[in-house]
Amino acid sequence: MKAQNLVSLAVALAVILLALLLGGDFTMFINPAGLLLVVGGTLAGVFLAFPLETLIGLWDQLKSLGGGRRVLQGDKLVRIFVALARLQRAQGSVALEAAAAKTGNVFLQMGTRLLADQVPRQEIRERLEQEFEFFASRREAQRAVLGLMGRLAPAFGLAGTMIGLIRMLHTVSDPGAVSEGMSVALLTTFYGIMLANLIVLPLERKLGEITRAEAVEMTLIIEGILGLAAGENGAAIEARLRSFGLAQGGHTPSRTWADRYRGLVAGMRPARSGGHEH
Repeated sequence: MKAQNLVSLAVALAVILLALLLGGDFTMFINPAGLLLVVGGTLAGVFLAFPLETLIGLWDQLKSLGGGRRVLQGDKLVRIFVALARLQRAQGSVALEAAAAKTGNVFLQMGTRLLADQVPRQEIRERLEQEFEFFASRREAQRAVLGLMGRLAPAFGLAGTMIGLIRMLHTVSDPGAVSEGMSVALLTTFYGIMLANLIVLPLERKLGEITRAEAVEMTLIIEGILGLAAGENGAAIEARLRSFGLAQGGHTPSRTWADRYRGLVAGMRPARSGGHEH
């Protein structure tokens, strides 16, 4: 993770630990059985709800969260496509592959590969939009895992509290045991709330922000590749991307594509058109 993410998490944990220490005996907040119930129950729920492939994909994404490849911003993409347009006019479409490889962007490399293979412009659009939909579907599933974890953790915390209360009622004849049992019972709810609101839900939001940035990047790349496929020069492609608002609310080339793009950027499921259903 980025240093910013690690520092933010460390500060949050430090504040919570300090609050617990100031509240008295720290050991009273330790309940291994309750923690096992919350964490184990949450993980069991998501393993039951989602295929293993989705969970592995989410794990890989979280490991590289904030530390993976840098998303190409609008101005940088404009410069890249202006250079590609000049290279295409000077050396042809075949030379674009090597230039795109230097950026490290797999989606851009895919587009230039289609150009080098002389694929028709409409088919290029369809192939790139299809790849975008696969990307959107994967990210939507990954965010859904975190969303479910954010709901399950407090629920299992409450379940642990109910279990503790039931056990406590069996010792109602001993007032000391009742007060101790109540304290332990409430800890599972505390664990569930902390797990959901300190870790899971912030991670879901972080993944959503990265997804939006990558959706913007992919949309601009599609526009740039289509400009190259049409034989536009660098100035025309720059105008095309800048008229698109550099992904800040400009128009999109087709209504169905615009609906899918806006849906993903808004953090919702992108609408699928009949012509691109897979």
